[in-house]
Amino acid sequence: MKLGYIGRRSIFDVVKRIAFNIALFEKGDITVVDAGIRERGDIVLRCGDYRCVALEMFTSLPRILGGGKLGVDLGTSKNGVVYVWSGEPLLHAVLDWPSVEAILKNTNNLEVHIGASPYVDVKKAASLLNCNKVRLVDELTASWSRRWLRGKYPYLEEDEIDALSFTYYDGIAASIC
Repeated sequence: MKLGYIGRRSIFDVVKRIAFNIALFEKGDITVVDAGIRERGDIVLRCGDYRCVALEMFTSLPRILGGGKLGVDLGTSKNGVVYVWSGEPLLHAVLDWPSVEAILKNTNNLEVHIGASPYVDVKKAASLLNCNKVRLVDELTASWSRRWLRGKYPYLEEDEIDALSFTYYDGIAASIC
């Protein structure tokens, strides 16, 4: 899956920090366009800061592709979020809780994998999914793939590596209504 970007270089630098495989000034399978440019695209970005671009990408891309997996590593101050489609990681970000909350509220047709540990309030995140099923993945079990993922994606932060590792495990399916 190749993402293309058309727009200002400053916003591309932000998108590049979130997307795994994106090309500047090219159309791809999915094209991301800066709203300041009069060009048509699949995803139109009306903002340029990291948080806003991440929210737009994480809510728009799964809707366009129709499904996939969302890995979430909940933390006390920052949270890792990763979107995987057909086994290929497409998006990654480290976000604050209000941003993760907005992404979880807008998930449709996604398998959500959340790391479960005694230090995390999984119920709070799962309650945002409107009674949809969530997969709770034991963080200790998923930690076995961290080293391999860190070698494959050395530019990802620890929270993003954890979120990505959760998508590789089925975990326990739960629905909190």
